[in-house]
Amino acid sequence: MNTIQAAGGLLPGLWQPLTVAEAWELKRNLGGAAVFTAGGTLLRTQWEAGTVPLPAQLISLEAVAELQGIRISGGQILAGSQVRLEACRSQKVSGLLAAASRTIGAPSIRRLATLGGNVASGIGDALPALLVKDAVLHWYGDAGYESVELAEWLDARAGGAAEGRLLTGVELQADEAVGEKPDAGERAVGFYRKIMRREAFVPSLAAAALTAVIREDGTLRAVRVAAGGGSSAARRLRGTEQELEGRGVDATLVRKLQTGVQEEWPAFADAFASAEYRRLAAANVLAAGLWELRRPEAEAGRKNVEGGRGTADEAG
Repeated sequence: MNTIQAAGGLLPGLWQPLTVAEAWELKRNLGGAAVFTAGGTLLRTQWEAGTVPLPAQLISLEAVAELQGIRISGGQILAGSQVRLEACRSQKVSGLLAAASRTIGAPSIRRLATLGGNVASGIGDALPALLVKDAVLHWYGDAGYESVELAEWLDARAGGAAEGRLLTGVELQADEAVGEKPDAGERAVGFYRKIMRREAFVPSLAAAALTAVIREDGTLRAVRVAAGGGSSAARRLRGTEQELEGRGVDATLVRKLQTGVQEEWPAFADAFASAEYRRLAAANVLAAGLWELRRPEAEAGRKNVEGGRGTADEAG
């Protein structure tokens, strides 16, 4: 058995607070010597690879009841930061969140990994689905409870801002509240797509999501587009959204989408793929999904929010 040890060959100390306030007080007292953990799937991978040192102290969040469960109120979903990805996969109130969670890891990983861990990493594959649902992050720190839009937090993180708070929950729109509630003759649509390598247990190449309302005349409104995946930071693509807003879906618009994604998403290169290839992969899966939405007959008998995963060969 591979035993992970902290610096000096010692096993880390383990703390198990029962409340958010208690967890935060422990972090304040222990400082940089401690990190929060729950499922620990990403952290364990980093520790075993030697990319992140194992801290002297671990603060387990598993016993903090406030961080568990999924609640619905007024068309909004509030998921505790320690909700397992398997629970996100099986819930019925957000098709995009379920679709994204379904593609993350094997079932054994999803039963351990948490939504909060996926979000706090800044590169989690669930992020594009959350971005197009206008997700808001809830935090606890020295100033008490605070909330910030996910897109804003990701932009700050990309700018080098360090996070010194505890993530307590993720709030997002339920399916019934996509954009604005559709009027008569309109359709609320959306999809999530992820491109994987054929090898198992390696980072995704790209993940992307889109939501919109299709008017009776075929034009789009309330468009949301996001891309991320692999080692790349997820981002809401607002410039691309503006190109699609108010337009009908045709070949010209699909090309605008492809161009916009490749120009606007700052994908990163790693050992598995170049930044250019990741941008192309995201652009192509978004374009394919948008093109499918133009055919009302293809929607018959089909859920309007769906997800899928492909391999690198399908990236274009």
